[in-house]
Amino acid sequence: MDTPPEKAVFFHFRFKFLAITSIAFLLYIILTGASELDQFASSPQFKLVGPFFLLAGCFFLIFRRVPIKCPHCYKLVSTRKDWTCCECGTPQGKERYLVDKCLHCRQVQATASCDHCNKDFKL
Repeated sequence: MDTPPEKAVFFHFRFKFLAITSIAFLLYIILTGASELDQFASSPQFKLVGPFFLLAGCFFLIFRRVPIKCPHCYKLVSTRKDWTCCECGTPQGKERYLVDKCLHCRQVQATASCDHCNKDFKL
């Protein structure tokens, strides 16, 4: 009766980690800023904002393209494919990233299936 929980690959953790570090960095800049705007604009913290967001954007684009390994058969699974939504059961109709929202119900994928062993796993 009891089914074992599905194995996870922590795919969504990459994006949550990126969001948390971005928010923490913004709080650091805001809380360590000077009292006047011209002093804050010349501070080293303010000069780091641009390069940080460029790197964060690049990491987002890179992380969603990096293939993941199936936790069951340990073979690479593409992160861009024509997937079927686990919430509404609607196929996407074209190749999309696993981190994208469903075109029909706008929900983020919680699980995916391996192309090799056909087993489901948590993202």
